[in-house]
Amino acid sequence: MNPSILHFSRTGNAIKTLFFLGVAAIAFSVASLMHTGSAAPAPVVVGTPDIALPAPPPHRDPLAPLKMLLLVIAGGVSLFYAGRHGLRVLARETAVRIEGGRLHFHASYRAAPNPLPAESIAEAICDRADRLPGKISNAARLGARMRYGLYLRYGTNGSNREVRLMDNDVDGGAEQLRRFAAQLDAWRRSAARKADR
Repeated sequence: MNPSILHFSRTGNAIKTLFFLGVAAIAFSVASLMHTGSAAPAPVVVGTPDIALPAPPPHRDPLAPLKMLLLVIAGGVSLFYAGRHGLRVLARETAVRIEGGRLHFHASYRAAPNPLPAESIAEAICDRADRLPGKISNAARLGARMRYGLYLRYGTNGSNREVRLMDNDVDGGAEQLRRFAAQLDAWRRSAARKADR
């Protein structure tokens, strides 16, 4: 594989698409059940002829509308990510490539400027995902121990931005990310030497 190009992984993105579709289906199903449960009539209590039992008062959850709204939002966000990864599976495009002294990102990474000049990259780290800079939750940290990532921090217009590339997003996985990081590091050193002249 060419060390200066990262292609999207069909398998990794297909699994992510199915996962996010499943999360969306669960969120919408639970919200639908909550909605139909709130509109259901009170149950009929049947007692024996000699005992008249009062009907239990209906128990309405005061936070049900808020919970339904949060579930619908979670389902919508999951559908967004399912669509994003699904398009990556179908399009079979290049995720990132090094060409002409610049990094060219796929539009889904929203890197600005695109293409990114070599001089802008301040830091490039390829390591296990839980060791990369930035905050992640403890639950995500457990899964991140099994993933590798490439962290790029760059400066543009006086502000710092970052991009993370994960091994299950690209063909070749962690090994291809390492090769790409080595190619990027050699490219950055060459650009730094040219700038020093």
